[in-house]
Amino acid sequence: MVRELITVEGVDRSFGPVDVLKDINMIVNDGDRIGIVGHNGAGKTTLLNTISEQKQDVGDIDFAPGIRLAYLTQIRDIESDSTIEEELGRKGRQFQELEEEIAAIEAQMIDPSFYEGDWEPIMERYSELQQMLASSGGGNVAGIAKGILERLGLDKHPMDMKVSALSGGEKAKLALARQLVGLAGVDVMFLDEPTNHLDIQTTEWLEAFLRDFKGAQLIVSHDRYFLDQVCTRIIEVDNLRAWPWKGNYSQFIKQKIASEASLAERIKTVEKKIQSTTGALQQMKRANKYDKSISAKHKMLERYQQELKALKARVPKKRKPLILKLEATDKASMDVLHIEGGSKRFDGLERPILDNQDLEIRKGDRIGIVGGNGQGKTTLLKIINGELELDSGTRDLAPGCQIGYFHQDHATLDFNLNPVEQIEVLRPDFQYGDIRAALGRFQFSSEQVKTKLSQLSGGERARVALLKLLLEENNLLLMDEPTNHLDMESKDTLEEALLNYEGSLVTVSHDRWFLDRISTHILAFEGNRQVTWFEGNYQDYEADRRKRLGADGYPIPEVKLKDAYKVTCPICMSGDANMSVAKNENWIIPSEGNTFHARDVFSPFAAGYASGQLPIEEFGSELDLSNLNQYLIYKYHISFLDLALLFLVFHQKQTPLQNPTQYFQGQ
Repeated sequence: MVRELITVEGVDRSFGPVDVLKDINMIVNDGDRIGIVGHNGAGKTTLLNTISEQKQDVGDIDFAPGIRLAYLTQIRDIESDSTIEEELGRKGRQFQELEEEIAAIEAQMIDPSFYEGDWEPIMERYSELQQMLASSGGGNVAGIAKGILERLGLDKHPMDMKVSALSGGEKAKLALARQLVGLAGVDVMFLDEPTNHLDIQTTEWLEAFLRDFKGAQLIVSHDRYFLDQVCTRIIEVDNLRAWPWKGNYSQFIKQKIASEASLAERIKTVEKKIQSTTGALQQMKRANKYDKSISAKHKMLERYQQELKALKARVPKKRKPLILKLEATDKASMDVLHIEGGSKRFDGLERPILDNQDLEIRKGDRIGIVGGNGQGKTTLLKIINGELELDSGTRDLAPGCQIGYFHQDHATLDFNLNPVEQIEVLRPDFQYGDIRAALGRFQFSSEQVKTKLSQLSGGERARVALLKLLLEENNLLLMDEPTNHLDMESKDTLEEALLNYEGSLVTVSHDRWFLDRISTHILAFEGNRQVTWFEGNYQDYEADRRKRLGADGYPIPEVKLKDAYKVTCPICMSGDANMSVAKNENWIIPSEGNTFHARDVFSPFAAGYASGQLPIEEFGSELDLSNLNQYLIYKYHISFLDLALLFLVFHQKQTPLQNPTQYFQGQ
């Protein structure tokens, strides 16, 4: 039977006179992966916080006894003045309750009178809590987080480097690594926009991590592709309510369209019945027919009217749509821009950002640029725009080409101005009424148009930047993460506008759904100075990449393995136990009371991995099986060949071999 972890019944939440949530009802079961969606300001984060903190105004939020919670916040909890090492050692919220209970017991232990009562059950609980903390990695947060950082490709920086020197994407990875420590034994994880500022590779790693995580998850996200890959249920927050849907995001969209179409048809049917019944009543009145039948007709009409009212109440209230139509000036030739042999290097970097790179942009091309953080995607946009010069090579811009630039950080905006003032600077020929009308089409209220851009949300600033593009003359759009901060409706509007744009587009994006819809070509920074040009959208490119490089993005090592190995583990808890490992299978040590348990470590991105020397120093002088369990969970790429070798190393005091595969072939 599925365990109910959280029950929410009749919950309301308001802030002053403003109602945010009304009559929320939901159940979170063990293993649920629930995506929470809705437009900006609908109350998604409020719902997450209300449930996790049990801060409802009305109603009940019940947790199953003894469940543990973890929370990955939208605003990443990062201290910029700290070093990477210091930041890695900070504990996330998942340790809070454990440590608070431990501290409370320790406070009791100081009082001599504590030992005069029935102290033994409390000390048993204290021992239990200490074991839970240890098994969660509480004593080795930094070590485990370093292992995660290694998988995220952020292990090249020195540990004493200041966090403030990292890019936004690198800070996001750092926060993610730290917040994912200690999740063993966590029953429910709350995640608020977990993919913000993450590159595609890191997002895919996180998707695999969350699919393998055994507890329940409640995830607020605008990342449609991510929701498709992870979620099994969707809750839509709209008009103060929470509406449940089965399946992932794509299935939710299909169900919603079908549901709205069915509702519209039912409304139409009832309206026809009302019209027919009203006509019949009028005929009866003209015929002076006043008997039981006319009374029955009146009652029938009342029922239809009540039904119609109830059906119309279920119709989602549509927000004022974002109106966006991008028109290209017809001045550019078919050949828009050409870069030949372009190279660019920055001081302090081991490799050039661009190395003898060619790029041709033609009229109508929609090019999506993808790759890891720090590989040169934004740099390439700036070179195309003329903000940066090439160290070598040529950049030829066609006569008549006019560039419009959407900056990731909205750098083209003046944050000291309000939206009206910003548009006045761009278009002094506009009357005040024209500006207000334009901002109204971009969903700005009368209060928001008077607010400085510095005080507006990221989504609101993004809409001002898009309006700025709309009002400029251009035929080549350069867009750096244009879907960041936009809700799903706004993303749909932007995608439709770009599909109808007759100029050329070059966009850097981590939004795979967006790239699938708009891209005709993909320019991929694949690491090791490899830049791949691909004709097609992101999904087509990804299929090609996996075919060429394997699931983890690197060529699969050609290692010949025997079909199976028999390895003896000499340090199990009570005697020897044999474990069988088979090629290309989920490698699991059997559970017979004296053997060590582990999860599926042969996940897609780790297929074919062959490790080098193992960092066994993380475990100290003695092997702690609970720590080893954490090591496997958070360092997914470990295979059981590595694990068996690790057992042998600790037991026999041997030096780890560089090629464990060859070692086991010889056994």
